[in-house]
Amino acid sequence: MGKYDFIKLGNLLYWHDPDSGLSNGVYQVASIPENIEEDSVILIASDTSEAEVFPSELSPIHTGRSHKEDFLRWKTEREAEGIEFYDHLSKVMDTENDLSVGDMVAFTNDYGVIFGPCEVLAFGNLCNIDSDSYWFPNRPDQLTIMRGAE
Repeated sequence: MGKYDFIKLGNLLYWHDPDSGLSNGVYQVASIPENIEEDSVILIASDTSEAEVFPSELSPIHTGRSHKEDFLRWKTEREAEGIEFYDHLSKVMDTENDLSVGDMVAFTNDYGVIFGPCEVLAFGNLCNIDSDSYWFPNRPDQLTIMRGAE
């Protein structure tokens, strides 16, 4: 496993801006070279800006503890009560969004704070993701599919 294997096209990463932390934050990888070396230039982007950075300035975003087992127990209890869950968003609403159970997404809350990566666990009224509030569904417009996430 390489030192920079976490840097993949589409992944959300944390940028540690060497300019006194002026633009520290979560960015999506927009462009990468075929082979990433210490002096490679990585293009990252947010909703408001882009930057060309070195791999050493990036770090993965860790979600911490998984709540998937807790969710699966909770889901089983809800299904026993007659609540239905689905494996694809298109089963819940008319959409061109191809979200499916197992997809890795980033969640952006109403204040613009980004969390993730999170695994999509089910679709009921909306989307349930692997988070510490798995019982509270997220709106599809709050989720960004993470291309290349593993």
